[in-house]
Amino acid sequence: MDHTPHTPPAAPATRIVNPILGGMAGASFGLGFFSAIVFFWYPFGPILATVGLALGMFTLARGVRGPRGENFPLAGVAMCAVSLTVSFTLNHVLRFLQWDKLW
Repeated sequence: MDHTPHTPPAAPATRIVNPILGGMAGASFGLGFFSAIVFFWYPFGPILATVGLALGMFTLARGVRGPRGENFPLAGVAMCAVSLTVSFTLNHVLRFLQWDKLW
C-alpha cells in the first residue's frame, strides 16, 4: 500500500482592508445614517447625504469590502439615496402645500 503523508490545508489569507478606503466606506454609512436623522434641516441634511453618496459611489466602484466581506459602501449608498429622496420629496411637497415656489 502506498501511503502519502497528509498535508494540512493552508490557512485562509486574511483580508487586509485599506484604512483610507475603509474609512471612506464607513463615512458613507455614517453620513447616510446621520442625514436620515436630520433630514428636516433642509440645506444641511441633503448636503450630508450628497457627500455620503459620492463617497459611497467612489468606494463601491473601487470594490471596497469589509474585513469579513461586508459591503459597507452599498449600505451607505442605499441610506444616502433614501435620505436624499425623502428630504427633497418632503421639502417640495411642503412647499407645494404652502403655495410657495417649487424651485
